[in-house]
Amino acid sequence: MSAFIYKSLSVLFFVLMSVCIKATGDHIPLFQVVFFRNFFALIPLFFVIYFLNLKIASINNYPLHFGRAIIGISAMSLFFISIRYVPLVEMQTISFSSVFFISILSVFFLGEKIGYRRILAVIVGFIGVVIILNPGAALFSNYSFLPLIASFFLSIAVIFLKKILLTNNNILSVWVFTALCTCISLFFYNDTWIWPQNYDLLFMVASGFLGFIAQICLTKSFQLADASLLAPLDFSSVIWSFFIGYIFFQEFITLNVFIGGLIIILSVSYIFYRERVLKKQIVLGTNKQF
Repeated sequence: MSAFIYKSLSVLFFVLMSVCIKATGDHIPLFQVVFFRNFFALIPLFFVIYFLNLKIASINNYPLHFGRAIIGISAMSLFFISIRYVPLVEMQTISFSSVFFISILSVFFLGEKIGYRRILAVIVGFIGVVIILNPGAALFSNYSFLPLIASFFLSIAVIFLKKILLTNNNILSVWVFTALCTCISLFFYNDTWIWPQNYDLLFMVASGFLGFIAQICLTKSFQLADASLLAPLDFSSVIWSFFIGYIFFQEFITLNVFIGGLIIILSVSYIFYRERVLKKQIVLGTNKQF
């Protein structure tokens, strides 16, 4: 039961992190939001590493860590942009498409095999994505397209992570990723920097700490139970996003998002089920590792 509690808290804190970023609006430069998110997660990570007596010297495969950071910060930036302009429930629903991308990429980069059932589930899932995006002449000017691109980058980052975790501690891997993203974001520093005032500063600091707590809860849940057993709890992010989006941002769910989201959830649920049967770990990618 403890594993389910930790996983549920992880999902909730990741949603609350998104709420904090959305609450800052679009007047704070993106690189600054990314910097604050990572920097204020880096501070408590130092204390966790010290408390657990983890050895930074044990970290290896730095090229993979660096590659994951480049791809991951790209996904993070796209997600953060979409948070500003796309309803929370729509963004959360589309983000589940990362499961479909990971299923495909795992074949080419991890040598995993997928059967016709999973292939069919992926195809049906992408139909749900198309319904939400409602493609037309204005598709590429539609911000709803951003979470899909972000999910693709996220799936690549997860492929890197699966290789990294073969020889690295999970918390140390999170620390390296967060430290690299903090440094990378500073490369985009320019004179558009705005020192956050009042609630903006509070929201950005909170986004870092909430992301950190969510990651720790996620790691703890994986220590107590199999990832594929806990994976269905990720769907609670859609419920949280719906209620929080409605209460704080007056966001309403559209018919396209409802129908497409239902198709995506059913498709991902089937993939989760197949993972339980085949004892695979692809679903790790459905959790945003930032």
